[in-house]
Amino acid sequence: MTSGNAVSGNALIGNVVLFGRALRRAGLSVDADQTRRFADVLALLGFDRRGDVKAAGRTVFVRRREERALYDAAFDLFWRRSTAMGRPSGDLPRLRQQEGPRADVSLGPEVEEVGEVREIGEGTTRVGASGREQLRTADFAELTPAEAREAAAMLVALKPRLPLRPSRRRRVARRGARLAARPMLRQSLGAGGEAVVCRFWQRRTRKRPIALICDISGSMERYSRFLLRFAHALARSGAPVEVFVFGTRLTRITRELRVRDPDAALQRVAGKVVDWSGGTRIGASLRELNRRWVRRTIRSAAVVIIVSDGWERDDPGVLGREMAMLSRSCHRLIWLDPLAGRPGFEPATQGLLASLPHVDEFLPCASVASLEALARVLSDHEAMA
Repeated sequence: MTSGNAVSGNALIGNVVLFGRALRRAGLSVDADQTRRFADVLALLGFDRRGDVKAAGRTVFVRRREERALYDAAFDLFWRRSTAMGRPSGDLPRLRQQEGPRADVSLGPEVEEVGEVREIGEGTTRVGASGREQLRTADFAELTPAEAREAAAMLVALKPRLPLRPSRRRRVARRGARLAARPMLRQSLGAGGEAVVCRFWQRRTRKRPIALICDISGSMERYSRFLLRFAHALARSGAPVEVFVFGTRLTRITRELRVRDPDAALQRVAGKVVDWSGGTRIGASLRELNRRWVRRTIRSAAVVIIVSDGWERDDPGVLGREMAMLSRSCHRLIWLDPLAGRPGFEPATQGLLASLPHVDEFLPCASVASLEALARVLSDHEAMA
């Protein structure tokens, strides 16, 4: 081996060892044998294709399904120099380790940075006060782990105005269309027969129920966890919210999201749902929703929000029929697509073509700003009966 190869080999081993330490501090159980095997794999595989390197490391280090998101986040954080995986190099990015708290997984790459990153080439973009507005409009799929944490915090702080609906109960008010004769008479008797100010009956309002049905298939992996945080914010705001997720089957997660802490709530969701990042059966999932859950949880006064990119594995005709039935069973039907806000987007998937004729509104959901706009859309319809 030449001296150049020796330097390259030493740099490779050193970075692999540091990567193993980063995984351990992030929460994975990594031993020396796994680190050695990963170094051997990289020596044979090379660095021509970043995706292959990432998949190889996942095979070596990930033992359980719930560890996959944590590994992906740590990999993107550590091996993020743009040229590091483009060609073999002995000058790989380094991570200088410092002691810090163990990271937590919340259905995605929300890993605490455990050290100071020193990179050769382009500098790392930091989210500061001036970049917060840019972060609001950034696509969830393009966020770094640090930016993802900032975006999640913004969703936690979101306090949406909830849609309201008229109630059957009435209250006495200063204005209205119908005179409140009996309350006025009682007030007059209490005042010794003196004249009283006119009072009127006014309808009370109640918070309108909301049902969120979120796609968690592979194509929606980078968006679904943010939408679930938005659902948690809705539930914490006091609205009667029902939340379902679907990939190949429908799962109700309303109870899991009732925990006050959003990270703990999403950890409970991760423990219950078994079809993360799989295929998509929208029609079959909506069929179960219509047959089993509509009368029990949604009812005709609810606003139903479906989050999906429309990739349907089954017959789109079934999806169209189930969407038509669901639209007749709710007050409003809204479809959110994370791709809808991109320039030049056209709804071309079979699932969208079958669903959109039955949808009241079709909106994007790929950023914090788009979810804030959704909250405003909900409140804009609060006066509708």
